[in-house]
Amino acid sequence: MKARDFEKEFEEKYNSYGSMLYKIAFLYLHSASDAEDVLQEVFSKYLLSKKKFNNIEHEKAWFIRITQNCCLDMLRKSERKNVNIDDLSVTVQSHNDIEQDVRRSIIALPPKYKLVIYLYYYSGYTVEEISVILKIGKSAVKKRLQRGREMLKLRLEDYEI
Repeated sequence: MKARDFEKEFEEKYNSYGSMLYKIAFLYLHSASDAEDVLQEVFSKYLLSKKKFNNIEHEKAWFIRITQNCCLDMLRKSERKNVNIDDLSVTVQSHNDIEQDVRRSIIALPPKYKLVIYLYYYSGYTVEEISVILKIGKSAVKKRLQRGREMLKLRLEDYEI
């Protein structure tokens, strides 16, 4: 493959998945710079793997899975557990206080719940698709969605929704 074709392909992948993967990484790490580091690592792995995909969905699932794994590795290394909610105000921009509180509440969820919530509600994946992406059963996805919703409901009980 020519260098120019290679650059074009890389740019195409980055434009297709970069924003989504950054959001997933931020959900896990609560840090813009750490999310950027993960994004760089994910695309480095893509470049080094020379991976061939069966279809677009297989490709997208691979990128999401690698992002998740890189985030978990980073969390294990840093053993970060607490997030200063004031740090989120710079990244979470919304004119609506309820929307901002919902985003903060999602960010505060444990990783396994926030990822399925994000993929289901923000990225529009079905339970079946999330099951394939995360390599877990459909019932596990449904349970994580249920528990994530319950946690969000408790966090947001002050709102009359």
